[in-house]
Amino acid sequence: MAHPIWMYLLFGVAVSEGASLLTTVYLHRGSTHRSVTFNPVLEFFMQLGLWLTTGIDRKEWVAVHLCHHAHADQIGDPHSPLLLGFWKVQLGNFFLYRRAARDPKVLWYGRNIMPTFAERTIFRSELLGLVIGVAFLWFSFGFWPMLIIAGTHVFLYLFFLNNLINGWCHARGYKNFSSDVAFNNRFIAWITMGEGLHNNHHHKPGRPSLRYKWSEVDPGWIFIKIMCLCRLARIS
Repeated sequence: MAHPIWMYLLFGVAVSEGASLLTTVYLHRGSTHRSVTFNPVLEFFMQLGLWLTTGIDRKEWVAVHLCHHAHADQIGDPHSPLLLGFWKVQLGNFFLYRRAARDPKVLWYGRNIMPTFAERTIFRSELLGLVIGVAFLWFSFGFWPMLIIAGTHVFLYLFFLNNLINGWCHARGYKNFSSDVAFNNRFIAWITMGEGLHNNHHHKPGRPSLRYKWSEVDPGWIFIKIMCLCRLARIS
């Protein structure tokens, strides 16, 4: 290895945080709740980044999340720790997502998502995107660094960060709005690009900013504001 292991670990963390940023601003706030619209060129590169790092199908992601909102912590919620148990969601959220994404009743919620031209042509294969992403890391850094970077990203994105939102933030934390489900956690908000302010989000899902108090930080909202200043996004 040309560099210390910690540098590759740090790069893996950066990849995972970048994927989390694209998830919250594009998949969540943009595609699902339509609270922000991005410039088509920026949208293409967001789709490219998600294709290379997650392989997520946008229509499936939107469907699962809207189903969650329709049945939040009630029967029908694909990943409620109150119904399924805290550890089952906290450790196995990825598998719950994959199961929900194959359910026609859940996919119905994504019926209004129209794939872009790039999604219909370039980004059709989820697996191909991941293979290209891994191949790029291998070519750029070598085999063992690729394993460290990719392994760190997979662990954080699939089995830690997203799980904190659907697991921890639906079971523990503080509430700004006592009548709404979920909880807020300031630290989780920092590392999930704002998604840890989950009680705030459930209070008003269509709001592009997830913060309500001065002490709450929403990195995703900061990114959106910067893109708006650059005229690459607009609040819907």
